Amino acid sequence: MNAQTTRPCLGLVVAGLLLACDGGKADPTIAKAMETKSEMEVAAAAVADKKHAEAKEAKAAKEALEKTRAQQISAAVKLPSDLPKDLESACDGFVKAFDEFMLAGAEKDVLAWWDGHNKKLGEGRSKCMLQQSVEVAACGTQALSAPLDSLAEVPRRDAARRVFEACLAAYGKDA
Repeated sequence: MNAQTTRPCLGLVVAGLLLACDGGKADPTIAKAMETKSEMEVAAAAVADKKHAEAKEAKAAKEALEKTRAQQISAAVKLPSDLPKDLESACDGFVKAFDEFMLAGAEKDVLAWWDGHNKKLGEGRSKCMLQQSVEVAACGTQALSAPLDSLAEVPRRDAARRVFEACLAAYGKDA
């Protein structure tokens, strides 16, 4: 087809469409299809709203759990009534409490702890000695011995790190 024959055909098609849309009765199947689409949109919006509400609830629950964890750590971060006499005995107590804390975790954490156990204890002792603070070591010993139920789902290594950092913030050189 060339352009000269296409134009009249196109004109007839447009004229036919204009006549069909001149206020005649709408086809009921088209109206039903439009209504069905609306119902689907409403259902999709309801599902989206439900997912949004669930996500909001999950976020609120996570924030509440983190707040509880922070409160438990803050409550555990305190000095014992009797401080150790020197840094060496304070770090010995810390390493012992650290080991017991790690061994009280989930099986996966305990197995990971036993892999290189002595090296990890040595590293813990070195970190303790580097702080040069009997108070930090005593706080760590006290806090790791406290019941920290809200940290049960946190990997033990991360939980111990949080506790030690809290003691360091409370009783370290910069505190």
